[in-house]
Amino acid sequence: MLTRNDSTLSVGYESNINSSKPELMSERNDSKTSDVCSNDEPLECEKEDESQTATAPAGSVYAWVIVACAGFNMMCTLGIVNSFGIFSTYYINYIFPEMSAAAIAWIGTMMSLFMLGGAVTTGPLTDRFGFKAVSLSGTAICCTALLLASFTHALWQLVVTQGVMFGLGAACIFSPSVSLPAQWHDKTRPLATGIAVAGSGAGGMIFSAITQKMMESLGHKWTLRALSLIFLCISGTSGMFYKQRLVVPQGGTRFMAIAKDPRLILVGMGGLCVNISYFVPWYYLPTAAIKIGQTRQAANNLVVYMNAGSTVGRVVSAYIAMFLGPINCVAVAYYVCAVLVLVVLLAVHQMSAYIALSVIYGALSASFISITPLILANVFGAQAVTTAMGIMNMWCSIGVLIGNPSQGAIYQKYDRPHGSFVAIAIWGFAGIFLAACCYTALKHVVVRKTQHHMWSRL
Repeated sequence: MLTRNDSTLSVGYESNINSSKPELMSERNDSKTSDVCSNDEPLECEKEDESQTATAPAGSVYAWVIVACAGFNMMCTLGIVNSFGIFSTYYINYIFPEMSAAAIAWIGTMMSLFMLGGAVTTGPLTDRFGFKAVSLSGTAICCTALLLASFTHALWQLVVTQGVMFGLGAACIFSPSVSLPAQWHDKTRPLATGIAVAGSGAGGMIFSAITQKMMESLGHKWTLRALSLIFLCISGTSGMFYKQRLVVPQGGTRFMAIAKDPRLILVGMGGLCVNISYFVPWYYLPTAAIKIGQTRQAANNLVVYMNAGSTVGRVVSAYIAMFLGPINCVAVAYYVCAVLVLVVLLAVHQMSAYIALSVIYGALSASFISITPLILANVFGAQAVTTAMGIMNMWCSIGVLIGNPSQGAIYQKYDRPHGSFVAIAIWGFAGIFLAACCYTALKHVVVRKTQHHMWSRL
């Protein structure tokens, strides 16, 4: 039997697999401590005291209200971030034709960088001010950023407003929205998290379509103003329903203990690696389709297929994780994604294969977004998951900063002159494969010194 001293698993893992592993239930009643302690350097951990909560119990009706509101917030933040490509095309062709595409791309890069990197502050902020205050502050910052961007006249002003400022506001919404459902759900935690993050995939499709229509009829300035109003209505209303279920431990969440935990370091390294290569199919698969004679519309539809696959995959992968184990799901998904990217971009030159890759890659790669919050909640406890997510997203922001410029440089230097995709395919394979290896290493760290093995359902 597992004992409290030698187990590296928190109660979350036990509750997710108790249906077929009854022997893991032996210590459930006395193992509710949030596992922020590494095996080599034990710390004094705080308990999640259910008796001190002043809100509805886990799995209640209000718990699903939280999931819906988190989904709407994810739809707004990620929807606008993912629709930047529409603005980018407009800026390149009409507003700043004298500027290089690389220079304009810094708007989107700063947006993603500060959304992910800024999330490291959301754990301490939610501990001090609560989820509602932090989320609504983020809404105010994002709306102000879009409004200010509509009055700009220079590229650097758009980088500051639409890029940096919006990214910082999105950080205050993104990480709390991903992590809050974990506080409100126990047995249904994977499904609830998957539904919440599925909003980001839906937002990518909805906001891209809305932005495109408004840009054609209103121009970019009034489009930014309209998006600011839409964001205020949806995100502001959703944030009003945010409520923290678990009390903050005395002294706050152990930030440095979580940051130095080898399990979080491995998850963070996985996030860094996957963000280095994640957008290779998104950016270069449409180009590959055009190379084989497809129309621009057919090529752009591949991105729609990836968004659709991602939306469904975020829910399905979280549900599957309840039965196969969250770490197993992410590792296997990324091994498959790495091989598919390499094989299809190098050896297959048919539109049907590109469509299949778009749907499968969108569905499988989404597992990182929907399952990682579950893994962190299981390891560190639901109270500490916001802090853990913020630190993990900081790792991801480094990957974004490295990956986006590197992809363009590699394609420009090695592939574009020859009309091939060899170098960019290898780059895409390498990052995703290393991410899968990080999760395999995480599995080893989790199961060592326990009765479990590498094939355990964790």
